Amino acid sequence: MLLAWFKFELKNLLRNKMTVVMIFYPLILGWLGRYLIVNNLVPDEALALTAMLMTVLVGFAYGAMAGFSLLDDRDDQVFISIRISPVSLNLYIWFKVLFAYLFALVGGFFIVWFSGAVTLSAGDILLLAALSALQTPITAFLVNAFAHNKVEGFVTMKASGFMLLFPIGSLFFLDAKEWLFAVAPAHWAAKAVQRAMLQPLIEADLLTMNLSFYQYIAVGVVYNLILVAATFHLFRKKNEI
Repeated sequence: MLLAWFKFELKNLLRNKMTVVMIFYPLILGWLGRYLIVNNLVPDEALALTAMLMTVLVGFAYGAMAGFSLLDDRDDQVFISIRISPVSLNLYIWFKVLFAYLFALVGGFFIVWFSGAVTLSAGDILLLAALSALQTPITAFLVNAFAHNKVEGFVTMKASGFMLLFPIGSLFFLDAKEWLFAVAPAHWAAKAVQRAMLQPLIEADLLTMNLSFYQYIAVGVVYNLILVAATFHLFRKKNEI
């Protein structure tokens, strides 16, 4: 059954021009980042911002894709059909969201690894990508909690995208002021990137940060999972699932 769903979802992605672009989005972004960095087109002071944006944008983008996919199902009365079938509606919803999460995970890993924006081991890049990709279910559930059609979905997506400004602001603070921006899901991945990039200066005792790379990852995963649970609960309540 899961294999059939996987084939069905992949077929739907390839049928829609926007989602086809989304599939190749990490390739384009990774190549663009590598081109800018290799050709020294990104100033040193903007490198951290570039690396952070490439890391956190993928999870949000695939979350929007999953959100609109669920909106399409609601418009096509798919939820009603599944409710009267032996298949669990919750299982179906989580399958679609996890399907998008896997794309975000692979895409996030590729972007960081290929662009060379951050010097990390493959294992650390995977951890970073896994954290960033947790924005996928959060965004998908938020869009479907407050939107009833695609027009409202675009408005909700843009409103939730405002939270991406918080990680940018947090990069300017290494002290306790960074916690003012910690409400944003992407904050933790952004600070993990910054921690990795500032590691040489931190080891030389020229700078200090509140947490280590792995602590930002660990706290971020826990916090994002709480947000996933909260937004899923809100999504179910708003849609009476």
